[in-house]
Amino acid sequence: MREGAATGAGRPRRARIALSVVFFVNGALFGNWVLRIPAIKDHVDADTGPLGLALLGIAVGALLSKQVSGQLVARYGSRPVTVLGITLSCLALMLPALAGNIVTLGLALIGFGAAMGIVDVAMNAHGVAVQDRMGRPVLSSLHGVYSIGGLLGALTGGAAEARGLSPLVHFALVATVLGGAALAVSSWLLPASSDVAPKAVGGGWAKLPAERRLPLVLLGFVGLCGMAGEGAVGDWGAMYLRDDLGTSAGFAAVGYSAYSVAMASGRLLGDRFLARWGDVRAVTWAVVFAGCAFAAGLLAGHPAAAVCGFAALGTGLSIVMPAVFSMAGRMGGPTTGPAITVVSTIAGTGFLAGPPLIGFLAQITGLPTALGMVSVLALGAAALLRLAASGQRAAPEPPPARTVGPLT
Repeated sequence: MREGAATGAGRPRRARIALSVVFFVNGALFGNWVLRIPAIKDHVDADTGPLGLALLGIAVGALLSKQVSGQLVARYGSRPVTVLGITLSCLALMLPALAGNIVTLGLALIGFGAAMGIVDVAMNAHGVAVQDRMGRPVLSSLHGVYSIGGLLGALTGGAAEARGLSPLVHFALVATVLGGAALAVSSWLLPASSDVAPKAVGGGWAKLPAERRLPLVLLGFVGLCGMAGEGAVGDWGAMYLRDDLGTSAGFAAVGYSAYSVAMASGRLLGDRFLARWGDVRAVTWAVVFAGCAFAAGLLAGHPAAAVCGFAALGTGLSIVMPAVFSMAGRMGGPTTGPAITVVSTIAGTGFLAGPPLIGFLAQITGLPTALGMVSVLALGAAALLRLAASGQRAAPEPPPARTVGPLT
């Protein structure tokens, strides 16, 4: 009796460890890929314009596969879909290195993006299930582990580039090591029955309750505001420091570094704040702080103030997506997978649309003023979150129909 109880109590903790590995692997895969883009560009002999179009294949693939992933989670549970997604992602990492021209590269990146989209929905859905069992937030720290994986993956990619490894050899080694690590801990994940939607078990299409759809869409736009800010800083932050504030190229890289470190740190510590103050209150304070501090850094017009603004923005936006996924999971009830699909799809477009929007505005107003849109979006996220929360309270609570299997 005691041994069985201990095993049941320890299952969520082990599942959290295993899921941390999955998040780390997912981040590391992308980090390794990003650092080898120049080598892949040379390999397929592509110009910048066609390469930019090919890179959109990742977003297209992810957008399409997320719609399927949510339904797979509802029908089969998040555990097998998470394992499938991370395995496919490791294998698909090698596809760009096998491309012989820009067309096949675009197709390869669609495949890579599709695999990443599957695991994105599934691992976040599993994170919701884990924190339900543990009775406290864990998604923020899981996203923090993803950020660490991305950083270490980028360092690994840089080392492979420096040693002269071809992208194919490099990606094959990464896929073997990271894929093996993810599969080794997959047995620790929660049972597949933990979050199967009852209506989807018989083969039906899992549908979200009508009264939950608008709050979920609003949550998606909260995530969109946060992701747009992240994309804008990544694409335009260094240029702002170098061209508008006159810093060196080396110092210009400090801005995004400060943002990234603050983002990872905020996510690793975010669970404590979310548990203490709740998702809505904690995120509202965080994004208001981020928007105001970033605006102050821009208005100061000094490199040191700008770097502090980037760090404040990273800290404030760090808990947005983890909190949004948690709220989506609660709103979705037994249809966690489709709920996260809605939020992830809308939020993901922010990362793509943010940088071009800033670039378009910069042509009219100048880059410093255009970057001020990031602050506007952060404050807009606070308002949208309040609307989503009020819609959640107005709608009836989802029935406790989630099928929970034995934890031993």
